Amino acid sequence: MTSRARSRDIAKQETRESLIRAGMDAFSEEGVDLPSLDGICARAGFTRGAFYVHFKDREDFLGAVVDKVLQDFVNWVISTGDTQGGLAGVIERFFGLAREGKFPFTDRQRLLLQLVSRGIHAGPNGEHRYKPLIEEAVQRLAEAVREGQRAGAIKRELESSQTATLLVAAAVGFIALLDAGLKPSFDELHRSVEALFFVG
Repeated sequence: MTSRARSRDIAKQETRESLIRAGMDAFSEEGVDLPSLDGICARAGFTRGAFYVHFKDREDFLGAVVDKVLQDFVNWVISTGDTQGGLAGVIERFFGLAREGKFPFTDRQRLLLQLVSRGIHAGPNGEHRYKPLIEEAVQRLAEAVREGQRAGAIKRELESSQTATLLVAAAVGFIALLDAGLKPSFDELHRSVEALFFVG
């Protein structure tokens, strides 16, 4: 591939990402149904023609936004994919971010809840688009649970995949709590989670 072709590919990818970011911002601020494609394109600094180079229609675009929002969420749940320190490390980083008010989704909570609660992200065969992303989060957390069990830190009677599923579901629910304006005691929640999963 020539350097000119690589540059074109990079420019195309940057355009696509700019449109997705603009969509995320617009949907976060106005809701999923209100923003027009023209408004999203203007926000990103591109024309409708550029939009249709990357997306078939609004639903295709919305699907790409869903993928991005949920991929970010999965990375957040797993602390950007780093399971260093096993499950204890993941939980410690999660509550550390909570205490410091550094959730990456503070401006996207409403959007995430809207997207998860609607059927708009179902694929053409009726399978939800986000299923592989959530499965990835569960698999990675399940491995962190197994590591903790091998080290004797996590209760052995816990089934790793079910424990991981519970943690991912709790993270989604945690966003719902914050969106509803509830401010739980992060220290007490942290202690409760440790009592549920950890030995001693």
